[in-house]
Amino acid sequence: MDMAGSFTTGHVHTLYSYLFINIIMIEWLCNVIFKKYIDAIIDQRFQENAYERIRATRTQELRQRAAAIRATLSTSTHRLSQEVQEELQPSTDVRRSDPKPILQTKVITGTVKKPITNADLKAKLARIKK
Repeated sequence: MDMAGSFTTGHVHTLYSYLFINIIMIEWLCNVIFKKYIDAIIDQRFQENAYERIRATRTQELRQRAAAIRATLSTSTHRLSQEVQEELQPSTDVRRSDPKPILQTKVITGTVKKPITNADLKAKLARIKK
């Protein structure tokens, strides 16, 4: 008789039971050994996703703030340009061969600062030393 014919259903059942028990033991051993590492990786990934969501939310809020500020700035700039256009005056001092008047904007000069003298510097230094 050959060896293949000597295996019975009982032997096959025992072999399958043995393999099944080994698979269960390997799964249990892997769970015991790698559970800490798997949980750490899952926690790390969860935190990364949380940080990404927070960053995306902040970026969106900053974009909305910037859009709101741009809207107010563009409105005020538009208003200023209209006011400047209203202040246009004809240039009567410039003589041209063309009879049509050329308009120029009124130049607004800043306040002229008083020159600083030695007496002013000494008074300021005296106040600092007190």
